Amino acid sequence: MGCFGYSLMLASAVVASSVILNPATAADSTSPSPQIGASVPNAGTASAPYTLKLMYTGEIWDNAAGGLNQGSTYIQNADAQFYVNTDQAFGWTGGSFLIEGFYNNSNSLDTQYVGSAQDVSVIDTSGVALARLYQVFYKQALGNTNLLFGIYDLETEFGATKPMDIFFNGAYNWNFALDQSGLTGPSTYPNTAPAFRVRQRIDRQWSVQAAILDGVSDSVNHPAANAVIFNKNYGALAIAEASYVPVRYTKILAGIWGYSGKFDALGETTPNGSPRQTYDSEGAYFGAATRLYGQSPRRGLDGFANIGVADSKTQIISKSFNAGLTYTGILDSRPTDKIGLAIGIAGDGGPYRIAQIEAGQEVEKYETNFELTYRATLASWLTVQPDVQYFINTGLNPALKNDFVFGLHFEIGHAFNF
Repeated sequence: MGCFGYSLMLASAVVASSVILNPATAADSTSPSPQIGASVPNAGTASAPYTLKLMYTGEIWDNAAGGLNQGSTYIQNADAQFYVNTDQAFGWTGGSFLIEGFYNNSNSLDTQYVGSAQDVSVIDTSGVALARLYQVFYKQALGNTNLLFGIYDLETEFGATKPMDIFFNGAYNWNFALDQSGLTGPSTYPNTAPAFRVRQRIDRQWSVQAAILDGVSDSVNHPAANAVIFNKNYGALAIAEASYVPVRYTKILAGIWGYSGKFDALGETTPNGSPRQTYDSEGAYFGAATRLYGQSPRRGLDGFANIGVADSKTQIISKSFNAGLTYTGILDSRPTDKIGLAIGIAGDGGPYRIAQIEAGQEVEKYETNFELTYRATLASWLTVQPDVQYFINTGLNPALKNDFVFGLHFEIGHAFNF
């Protein structure tokens, strides 16, 4: 049985356990990312029935050396999120509803200047202007069981740990092998898909969660369009994850995922010369984060590391690794500021390399990214974050020189409770 089969079995087991186990308290958490916009409030904790969050994100980038071209660009994102606490609004205990949309301009640092495999900025939409319905879902807590149904970003809950949130490069969102999987990528920014997710908190330390989603996010052929497409060629994506939180600042997680759709087998052709196709594509990941030094309850040094693997027969990126350090409150005068340093490595698989070599194209085995960033909250409505990144073997392409990128990210936003 392949990884996809195991994913479906584990997803079924989680659903079954949610029926058998029904403790008294709800577990509902997200891992918000500052680059994407407003984070999702925890269900049942909002003090107001309704919350409207408006966020404008701007990024000024300069590709100083290497890559495709030297030059500068400006990327912008406008995000609006409406959240309903059904307990406060209607008396539906444990429920919440969220609808979120965004606009992103067509400027692209990656496709126009850098050419890296690991995207410099997670809000970069690769040269396509998008006005998109991003998330629409309903959550319901039933004791220690939490259910979600709707259009949903997997990255807010799967594969991520809190110290990763400060970084911009796609290498550090969760794990890059999963991020590059599928025909259009998994259900994450900017392309999201219909999903059903169940999470079960087993005790104070252990929890499991699983989701089944459409196998493609939006449209394969029309990236600017919102779309929901169900057919056997695109199939489904199943993902399951177990996490262990022994103490407040430590989390260990492991997950498996699999697609049931049809994929080109890299480097393989039929007798008539067309790409040979195969069903299923699978992968797994492991990650951890912990407090390395505690200056105070809210200040200190945290570290993280993640490993991802994917099917090299169907996926170009077959392995990834990231690790980093985040220090909160390194300056006494600015106890909430964060500084982070991380390394991300993405590797291609043997079938892809062989196919490139047979086609007369040279290819590197690994691309390596280093990122240094500092996040400063200057006001309740304003956050500013300078960022520096360096790439080795940019885009896995020997023809591209190592790349040096500077950026300034800022967020202007406010939450309205009513």
